[in-house]
Amino acid sequence: MQPNYISVGQVFGGPGRLTVPLFQRPYVWSKEEQWLPLWQDVSDLLDRILKSGGNSPIASHFLGTVVLEQKPNAIGTLPRREIIDGQQRLTTLQILLKAAEHELKARMLGASEDNALHLQAATQQIAMMCENQAQVVVEERFKVWPTNEDRAAFQAVMLSDGLAVYLPHAGQLGSAYSFFREKIAEHLSKDVSTTAERAKGLAAGLRDYVKLIVLDLDATDEPQAIFETLNAHGTPLLPSDLIKNWLLWEASKQRLDPAPLYLEHWKQFDSNQSYWRQKVGVGHAARPRVDTFLQNWIAKETTEQVSAKHLYDRFLRHMDSLRSGSADGRIDVKAVMEIIQRNAEHFRRIDQPLSDSRFDVFLRRLGTLDIVVFHPVLLALLDRFRDKKDAESKVLIPVVCALESYLVRRMVCGFQTRGYGGLSIELLRAIESEVDDAALLTATTNVLRGTYGSTDWWPDDNYFMRSWCDKRFYNVLRRERVVMLLRAIEEQYIAENRYGEPVLHFDFSKLQIEHVMPQKWQDHWPLPADISADAREISLHGIGNLTLLSGALNPALSNAPWESETGVAKRSGLAEHSKLELNLKLKVYPDWNEPAIKTRALELFDVAKKVWMACPANVTEMVG
Repeated sequence: MQPNYISVGQVFGGPGRLTVPLFQRPYVWSKEEQWLPLWQDVSDLLDRILKSGGNSPIASHFLGTVVLEQKPNAIGTLPRREIIDGQQRLTTLQILLKAAEHELKARMLGASEDNALHLQAATQQIAMMCENQAQVVVEERFKVWPTNEDRAAFQAVMLSDGLAVYLPHAGQLGSAYSFFREKIAEHLSKDVSTTAERAKGLAAGLRDYVKLIVLDLDATDEPQAIFETLNAHGTPLLPSDLIKNWLLWEASKQRLDPAPLYLEHWKQFDSNQSYWRQKVGVGHAARPRVDTFLQNWIAKETTEQVSAKHLYDRFLRHMDSLRSGSADGRIDVKAVMEIIQRNAEHFRRIDQPLSDSRFDVFLRRLGTLDIVVFHPVLLALLDRFRDKKDAESKVLIPVVCALESYLVRRMVCGFQTRGYGGLSIELLRAIESEVDDAALLTATTNVLRGTYGSTDWWPDDNYFMRSWCDKRFYNVLRRERVVMLLRAIEEQYIAENRYGEPVLHFDFSKLQIEHVMPQKWQDHWPLPADISADAREISLHGIGNLTLLSGALNPALSNAPWESETGVAKRSGLAEHSKLELNLKLKVYPDWNEPAIKTRALELFDVAKKVWMACPANVTEMVG
């Protein structure tokens, strides 16, 4: 490995190409994190050049280290080196240089003869660092050739005519170009009397005084190991970037063409950055969705809990186990990438359920519960039943209904969730070990059953009923969870009403939780002698007194009395304006008071225990 401390002019000055391999992530630098700090450093450098007047030494700006590997090139083609590390800064430098070239060229129009000569000279000096001259093949014109995902945007910037400052069709690279173009324009416009000096200083500064350490690898160096070491501490490379790197590098070592593998199986993670690189989670636990997916996938493959911090290490150990388990000691890279792609599709379905199938209803409810530790279990189930449509309805749906019942009952009963990570692994192992699909429901139900009264218990009907009828729901459970419970009961009412008209779908999240007896009950709901204020508060916020209303209807009925001969009444208003079965069934109550609330809670419980069943003694109770 030969290190060289050289200027940008030396990196880009001669004919040659620096290419970004497929395993590299796409361009991710941004204004606040990288462009602005870089420009501030360059701006300070340009100020030092102006102040020196050519009479004193100028401190250079060190931009960091890049690692390059020499690659063979055919006769008649340009020398090529592959960028092992540093593609973000080298790509950014090319965009910055192109922005400077265009801005200098634009200022030649209308400039004085002397200034025009200096602007032209500076433009040509920078242009030499942006393009290889006299090349027929388009891609050989460029000093840097990005990874597949960025090539169209890079060409849009580098081949633009410079007339437009904003290039919205060029994505993040176009935004970088616009940012640097504006900053360069500001620098050149600061003092018209020094335009020539500023132009010369800009060209000299970018060419001679922005410097890099370039590490050229020799034949004995291992590029993959160097890449991982350089990016192991404090850099923003994602574990998913390292995993992609490793897979494509392994493919190259096996003399496979990595390009088709990338395009078919990995490209989605780079092309849809708004989804896959979006951070999910809260606070310090937030991380890009692609890493969350891979953490779930590896947990599913290994049936072990996987730490986000050690995701890449656990991936490598999984690859080692595949290698040792193969007959020829080789990893089937294509098969691994196919599995990752297939599971990514499963993950998107889990994350974004779109249909009204019972499985997608379960996914939405699980999302409302905000429990993600069972996602590896769902990946395992979806992968197992991906080509078994009959078994999906007979086995998969009952399995997830059992899991939903377990989780909802425990939530209502106020049980802890701390052991769910370990439970998820137990379920994964049960799924992995049970070869017979028909026996899978029994295997998973036995894991969920738990021990009566223990912390992992699946509450029975008696315990569930006591919590359901006596629990304070409002302001204890999250709003969206109360809505989920009421919505599920409404949907069960509709399903049982076989002779009713089909109901149009609408967004339940737009509905508001309404207290049938209002929170401000003092005006129209006098306290009976045998009911204390504390007892009323418990009834007031219990499930028996809660329903759902549209935002428009809620204010009109909110504090109205149950019955009224002269004004708005809640009983008639609900019956007249709401189409929900939850509300239509309220009209049978002549009075609304504590006994009525208790009766309704029991009525809702009779529906809830159908939706979320107790752990059956015989699993056939879960099917049907």
